Amino acid sequence: MTMVELRSVSFGYQSDRMVLDNLSLRLEEGRWYGLLGMNGSGKTTLLKLMAGKLFAQSGEIDADGRSVRKREVETLRNVFMLPADFTFPDMRLDQFLSVYTGFYPGFREDVWNDCLADFGLQRDIKNLNKLSLGEKHKIAFSIALSLGTKMILMDEATNGMDIPARKMFRKLLMKHVREDQIVVLSTHVVQDIENLLTDVIVLRKDAPVYAASLEEISNCYSFGIQSDEEGALYAEPCAEGYHVITPKREEIDTEVSLELLFNALMKKGGKI
Repeated sequence: MTMVELRSVSFGYQSDRMVLDNLSLRLEEGRWYGLLGMNGSGKTTLLKLMAGKLFAQSGEIDADGRSVRKREVETLRNVFMLPADFTFPDMRLDQFLSVYTGFYPGFREDVWNDCLADFGLQRDIKNLNKLSLGEKHKIAFSIALSLGTKMILMDEATNGMDIPARKMFRKLLMKHVREDQIVVLSTHVVQDIENLLTDVIVLRKDAPVYAASLEEISNCYSFGIQSDEEGALYAEPCAEGYHVITPKREEIDTEVSLELLFNALMKKGGKI
């Protein structure tokens, strides 16, 4: 069973200022994690740590029982991080794909072909570096799905994509992610991912990390609209009255609003 475990991980770009402090998490296969947080909360840093691109000052990160810090080939072949600022060299698409995929034995050409077709991407791209931001992210996302790694980490993967492309992004994720994979999606646009997720991780600068499954959240809280704030753990004004989070109401299941949950965690001192 694929599993990633972070134990008391701390990291800072300056020795006296930690971006992540004593962070512990456990991620399991078959789960889709939404990684949320304000700018500077450490989302990108956390992804880089899990991908072995940065090393924690203290604590450990294991992937399938192997220390990510050691950067063993077996570990690196099973994780891919799609950064928000993904850049391509001045190279043809076929050349780049040939060089890049050689490291990943799980690469699936059928997934690659399907992604290209659904995005309407051409195969004879002469210079990847001259593509628009949205086109670059379509290519990079297609590569991420095709490599077959056990862990897929995505940081603002829909950058530059228009609405139809964002819809296709969600469709391709649901179509091609396997049950033995772990997916972590970091984004500022919650609407891009909220119907995909099984779990949410919220990083906060001055409070412990919030990590829970959507099932756990739904079992504890109800989300809805009221004319007033009575009984609400958190409330925001809206045209109809208030968007609210309340204690779970018996026999009433409501869809979790990630945006409302995030706002509550940011504004209520980390508590709801």
